[in-house]
Order: sequence, then structure tokens, then C-alpha cells
Amino acid sequence: MRRSTIATILAGVAVGFAFAGTAWAEARSEMGKQEYESNCVACHGTGGKGDGYFAQYLKLPIPDLSTIQQRNNGVFPSDRMVEIIDGRTALKGHGPRNMPIWGTTYTEKAANYYRGTAYDSEQFVRVRVLALTDYLYSLQVRK
Repeated sequence: MRRSTIATILAGVAVGFAFAGTAWAEARSEMGKQEYESNCVACHGTGGKGDGYFAQYLKLPIPDLSTIQQRNNGVFPSDRMVEIIDGRTALKGHGPRNMPIWGTTYTEKAANYYRGTAYDSEQFVRVRVLALTDYLYSLQVRK
């Protein structure tokens, strides 16, 4: 009898963690979508195709973000995307930096967001860059 009670409790805890994980994934996805819509849509467009309303004013073509995985032999290069989005570290082979350096922008936003309190600006930056990277993954063309 006691064993079944413990098993029931553990099963309930596991289900609770599963729902919490799902809720966190949804919140992260929503944050990524919000970051994308406020910072990327103007150039990359709503679907990431490079057809945003501001693209017509730029000299260089805007990359299609929906085919990143396709262009990398079916693997989404998350670490590389994090580095590109953050932008504070120069990347070999990336060429000239033609998009904003979001790591610097997010660091400035952190200072305003946490004004008057102790905070870790790197954590603020990392959460947003990872959420945005996760959202880019969701835009990938699936075959």
C-alpha cells in the first residue's frame, strides 16, 4: 500500500515538472517571438525570408533565416547563431558586421530595466539571445 502511494506521489511530481517544463518552453518561445518582432522583422520579415519592409533600403541582400538549418546540412547551428546575434565578438569568416550588435543593445536595456538594483547584465543578454535563437529554430523550413 505504501509503495503505491509513493509511486502515485512521484508520478504526480513528474507530471508537474513536465507541465512546468512546457510552460517554460512556451514562455521562452513567446519571449523569442517578441524579441524577433521588435528587433528583426523590419529587415528579415515575419517569416524570416529577408523580405522585411526595411530591406528595400539596404544595399546588401538580407539572409533568409528560415533556411539556416537547410544550408547547414540539416543541422541548426545554435552556438553560431548565438554568437552572430550577440555580435560582441568578431567572427572569422562572417564578413563585415551589417546588423546591430544585440549584445550591446541588450546590455544597455538591462541597465535601464534594473535601474537602482543589483543585476547581472550578462544573464539579461543571454536569456534574450537564447530565446531569439530558439525562435529562429522554430522558423526553419521543415521538409
